[in-house]
Amino acid sequence: MDTKDTIISDESTFLILKCEMKSIFKPDNFGISPIWSNDPNFRYNSDFEIKEYQLYLKNLIITGDIGYPVINGIKPEPFYSEKGPETVQYNNIMTPIKFSGAVVIGNNLIKNYGSEDEVPCYSYKVVWELIFQDGKLVTTIDHSKAMLRIRKNLDLGLRNLNKTRDMKCIKHYIKSSFVGDYEHPEKMSKYSNKKKIPFQFYVQKIKNYYSRIKSFQV
Repeated sequence: MDTKDTIISDESTFLILKCEMKSIFKPDNFGISPIWSNDPNFRYNSDFEIKEYQLYLKNLIITGDIGYPVINGIKPEPFYSEKGPETVQYNNIMTPIKFSGAVVIGNNLIKNYGSEDEVPCYSYKVVWELIFQDGKLVTTIDHSKAMLRIRKNLDLGLRNLNKTRDMKCIKHYIKSSFVGDYEHPEKMSKYSNKKKIPFQFYVQKIKNYYSRIKSFQV
């Protein structure tokens, strides 16, 4: 299962490109965990949906030599897989997730400016950043124009992905554009485990974003 997790919003499906935490949710919230830590056979993919600003876990596909409980009244069903540990799927769970943090989502792949292993966010036509507090969507920032600016500069030859200086400029522009901290998911996850991340944590970042985005050049 090498596919990305997804989020359905306004009846459109988006790939989750970046998450400020290590993950939006953990299966052990439902009593599903690997037999031992760092079990290479234990993996999962999730589909989420936003309805009336609430984040829900919609579907879950999970692999491992473990038991699978009923989740929100939904029983696991066998999922096709090659020889190996058992893989099951939960469909239409629709259980609310109390996630706090920032997520970058995208859809409509224009062109892969990266590799098969890593498709950069500016490869997508539509790129949004979502800020959640206790599972409630509180802010949506549309970064589509910023990603278009990067693509235009690359397509016109004004920037070159093979040049170190140009790559530094692009990475700096992206880092400055996004409100969330996507370079240190381990740090943010440890912080959120100790105490709840208040929305005020993002307010100043959002204000800074709108004040500086017009002045940045890629």
